[in-house]
Amino acid sequence: MKKLLQIILIGFLTLSCNSKKKTEPKTFEEAELELSNYSEEDRMKELEYLKTSVFNGLENLNDGFDSESIYYFSESDFEIVLDRVEKNGLGIYGIEPWIDGDFYGVLIVEDFNTVATDPKWYRKAFTEFKASGKELLYAASYEVPKKLLK
Repeated sequence: MKKLLQIILIGFLTLSCNSKKKTEPKTFEEAELELSNYSEEDRMKELEYLKTSVFNGLENLNDGFDSESIYYFSESDFEIVLDRVEKNGLGIYGIEPWIDGDFYGVLIVEDFNTVATDPKWYRKAFTEFKASGKELLYAASYEVPKKLLK
């Protein structure tokens, strides 16, 4: 049940798309509405964009313990991911680290009362997870503006 809830949350976070002009975080209902309007083709384009522009040259450590469309990175590679996300003007809805194939925790943009494109929130969340001193694998749900998917 916990795994199912995680998958649903990550799905909503991954597929919702924040407008850069919006200053308030999306409500669950807004994200759910956008999810229903997000086509399978858009999802495929988003994953391809992430693979070529964000994940390129980094090692995906997902060895089958989660959906193959969810990429997991070491701490050092995830720091590169965050740098690329910020540089490309993307956003992050949630960061979900795992340890030894098990869920470790999650922090989402709403926890920091800001918007997905604010790098302060996801860098602070990453710092909090790093402080555990554990060897975590990091995944995230991303906001890729539709204009980059064309």
